[in-house]
Amino acid sequence: MHYLPRREFIVQGGAALAALASFQSRIASAFPSRAGEEVIKWLDQLPPNPVPEVIKNQLVWEDLDSWVTPNDKFFSIAHFDRPVIDESTWKLEIGGSVKKPTTLTLADIKARPRQEVTFTVECSGNTGLPFFNGGIGNARWAGTPLAPILKEAGVLDTGIEVVFWGTDKGEIKRADDVKFTQNFARSMSLADAMDPKNILCYEMNGSPCLLTTASRCG
Repeated sequence: MHYLPRREFIVQGGAALAALASFQSRIASAFPSRAGEEVIKWLDQLPPNPVPEVIKNQLVWEDLDSWVTPNDKFFSIAHFDRPVIDESTWKLEIGGSVKKPTTLTLADIKARPRQEVTFTVECSGNTGLPFFNGGIGNARWAGTPLAPILKEAGVLDTGIEVVFWGTDKGEIKRADDVKFTQNFARSMSLADAMDPKNILCYEMNGSPCLLTTASRCG
């Protein structure tokens, strides 16, 4: 079982701390803590997942037995394909509304100041489908802060957001039936990207977790 240091738990999980206090006041646990105890599954179970090749490893709430989600049990979503990354040739390219377009190798990123944080990742579509409410997990992430890299690239005053383009790609068909290939992408505001708590991760629970995105400011 993985444990979270008490100080870190208090700093990052005020709501969780309140929930823990509630559990303790009723002498209850979120999972079996003594021999012979058994978790009774909820009666309102979700319907079967019809796309297991797309949505993998949904969190089973009744099976929780650790604060940290093991890598092999962490949820995974495939919007397009599931690319295989060669870390020796992988690069992070930063372009768009910046003064100095930048390219970093994985070795370049690992050579920068290291930061670790235990953080929750949840799919933005979690609970958006009748069979999907397990797109969430906790992990111990390691990487380097994003903000200094963006500052070095020199984001222009016209920049308002940072778009992360993934290696995974697929075919899109427009309303006029025109087809084109597009990489999966998600964006965040420039203000959020500059938050010192945001990191470019290359480790997940102590194992390699290769970045799969290119960043573009615009």
